[in-house]
Amino acid sequence: MAAGPIESTLGPPRVAIPHGVMRDGALIRELRLTPVAGDDQAFLLDTAESLTPGERANVLLERCLDEDEPATLVSSLVAGDREALLLQLRRLTLGETLDCVLTCAAPGCGERMELELRVGELLVDAYPDVQPTYEIVVDAADPPLVVRFRLPTVADLRAATGTGSDDTEAVVGDLLARCVTGVAGGPDVVAADGLDAEAREQIAATMAERDPQAEIELDLACPSCATPFAVVFDTATYLLQELDARAARLLEEVHALAFHYHWSEREILAMAPTRRERYLSLLADALRGADAAEYSAT
Repeated sequence: MAAGPIESTLGPPRVAIPHGVMRDGALIRELRLTPVAGDDQAFLLDTAESLTPGERANVLLERCLDEDEPATLVSSLVAGDREALLLQLRRLTLGETLDCVLTCAAPGCGERMELELRVGELLVDAYPDVQPTYEIVVDAADPPLVVRFRLPTVADLRAATGTGSDDTEAVVGDLLARCVTGVAGGPDVVAADGLDAEAREQIAATMAERDPQAEIELDLACPSCATPFAVVFDTATYLLQELDARAARLLEEVHALAFHYHWSEREILAMAPTRRERYLSLLADALRGADAAEYSAT
């Protein structure tokens, strides 16, 4: 059997997250993250039908975080830190520039727009005054209520969306029930499920203000009809679409290298993408040379 390719590796880079995680009493805002590797792409191929897009993104982060107990760490991330890590993962794996195609939703327009985004433009600065819990006064209630809450984590989002319900209001209500830790000021209100719709809306808006990275909203205008509109950029969906396309090509690459070099799938998947592409280029040159020699001989 032919020997496998030799890879040299450096330590994984540290990337920034805006909120941070508590570790030994200290707030940590940098985590070690590795680019998506060949075996990660194989995982994406194997889970395309069995896991939801959100869960595939979560497990991909678990695989790429070079930290102790990565699954526990991902579950504890606030939503904005998860979004930031997915953006950082995209930057490490595929580069800084994101090419998007949008369609104007204005009636009678439908113009297709090409949009070039950069990861750095989508990342927000570190949050000031990070606290384990926050308090707000809900003026919509009579009398006003003092509500204490924490920011939703990946574990909260998993639990709230795990039922498969399409009822957005029910999902938001579930999140509030999990994240509101105390209500004071009203004689009959003791939990989030006792808050009315206006109060819930104020709490949800405050959560969004405290975790601005959680939802990336792009303010755009159609170059054809000049209609302004806003669109939410879903990092997980965008990244998975890119990686799924690459994973499909990976099967062809594994087949070609295994067929000609007799390396195992494990060895090929462990190769860095640039090294794998170099071998494929050399193989293509060699095959073209063999075809040319055979043609001249006949």
